[in-house]
Amino acid sequence: MNQEYLNNDQLTEFDTILIESFNNNNLKEGTIIKGIVAEIEDEAIIVDIGAKVEGRISKREFAFRKDEKELAVGDEIDVYLDKLENHNGDCILSRSKAKSKEIWAEIEKSFEAGELVEGVITGKVKGGLSCEIGVTAFLPGSQIDTRPVRDVSNLMNVPQKFKILKMDLKRNNIVVSRRAVLEEMHKEVREERFLQLKLEDVVDGKIKAITDYGAFVDLGGYDSLLHSSDITYKRIGHPSEVLKIDQKVKVKIIKVDPDKNRVSVGMKQLEDDPWLKVKEKFNVDDKVKGVVTNVTEYGIFIEIENGVEGLCHKDMLTWSQKQNSKPGNLYARSQAVDCQILEIDHEKRRLSLGIKQLSPNPWQTFNQANPIGSILDASITNIKDGIIFCNLQGEIDGAIFSKDLSWDADPKEEIKKYKVGDNIKAKIITNENDKVSLSIREIDGNPFDELKDKIKSDIVTCNVIETGDFGLKVRVGERGPVSIIRRNELALRKADARPERWAKNDKLDAMITNIDHANFKITLSVRTMEETTEREAMEKYGSKDSGASLGAILGKALGRDKKED
Repeated sequence: MNQEYLNNDQLTEFDTILIESFNNNNLKEGTIIKGIVAEIEDEAIIVDIGAKVEGRISKREFAFRKDEKELAVGDEIDVYLDKLENHNGDCILSRSKAKSKEIWAEIEKSFEAGELVEGVITGKVKGGLSCEIGVTAFLPGSQIDTRPVRDVSNLMNVPQKFKILKMDLKRNNIVVSRRAVLEEMHKEVREERFLQLKLEDVVDGKIKAITDYGAFVDLGGYDSLLHSSDITYKRIGHPSEVLKIDQKVKVKIIKVDPDKNRVSVGMKQLEDDPWLKVKEKFNVDDKVKGVVTNVTEYGIFIEIENGVEGLCHKDMLTWSQKQNSKPGNLYARSQAVDCQILEIDHEKRRLSLGIKQLSPNPWQTFNQANPIGSILDASITNIKDGIIFCNLQGEIDGAIFSKDLSWDADPKEEIKKYKVGDNIKAKIITNENDKVSLSIREIDGNPFDELKDKIKSDIVTCNVIETGDFGLKVRVGERGPVSIIRRNELALRKADARPERWAKNDKLDAMITNIDHANFKITLSVRTMEETTEREAMEKYGSKDSGASLGAILGKALGRDKKED
């Protein structure tokens, strides 16, 4: 159908569609075609390609153009026809894809020649930023600036130069660096400025970046490190507490390293050193007022003068030894406190402080009133790991180890008889370093006192308490310790080593084979006693060739002993 011979009145809906279909035959998806700029919006460019609908291209694809003149309505441009119509009925066009081949060739030449390329940063992506240099490129986070940058808003959509680090046409991937450009630009300026900076100079600077360990100060084309310890004599948690980006500061050059081209500066070096006044103003045992500057697990730091602080160790906070006496439960930052100077180390600039020293020591009062050997009423507050903890008086606590509960019973079984809240009586057995050890088994005395003159190999008389397959359970003397004589230790001859030979309350003699007065342990044996008796009898009254029987020799020995008695 020829459109010349038809006027608008003669066109039917079918004819219109047919004509549009005819016109669109020259529009092939995946090709570069000509288009006319029909409209320029805030975020997009509307392009007429002679299709049923116009195409919309994001302005980002025009952020960097090789055209010398500004884009205007009516301009003819090359565009890439991605889709003539998608599921929403939109025509999908791309300016960057149309220019990609031409631009890739130009970028590749710049890459091989080591030349810089122009572009703009368009947005954030994972691991860095997205850039337009005619095509989309990736700017890694580490390549944004020479120093860590938190806020990149001031870099967005600003024309600037980049250095190409890597190109991969197959993957359509280009990696660029802004940092390399800055380093190159600053290199000459830095070298010249570095030569001007001298040790001890006081110069003006501007805070460029803030980190956990300090800040970087721009000294006019040269960046220097201001370490957090050189910002102020006062304790600070983070440099951002006293510094901010773009803040103008006056600093002193405290270190110059020509080998590494590094300069370190300080701010506190421009102030009077507060420690110079410590020797004149403070002495050990002085009572002073201060403010808590930091709270740690091992104690609190207290500032007693501007820039002068000391550590009050957790052991110096309170006389109490309870679990709630942790530093964080007792004090907070900025809290005013009274304390006492315990130690001053001028060389290391350290102060040791104490708070509990300002109140009476309850342990001294307790120890004077309750010497070792005192029997006290106590209340069980906790039982843990085989130890019974007791409250004795106010803040004074004591501990009873399971072995100190009974002379005879199994400690593991004996401790099960007690529970938290029980009121008991206990005897003080040690009191050292503000720790009280108690004993229940020693309330009625120590049975080993009966054996204080006894040594190994001595023979003692025992009273049978219990018999069984294990042997005999006996008490040494009337009030001595209890011990077990094992079955194989009951007699020299196996036939006589029968526990049933004895009954409860019977008496028997046994030899001490081991005695530990310090740990209250004793071992007894009837067999060893009989062996010793036979050996001594043989040595005294018999011989190998005498022909006398062992029974005769023992009878003779016993008869002699009776006569001697």
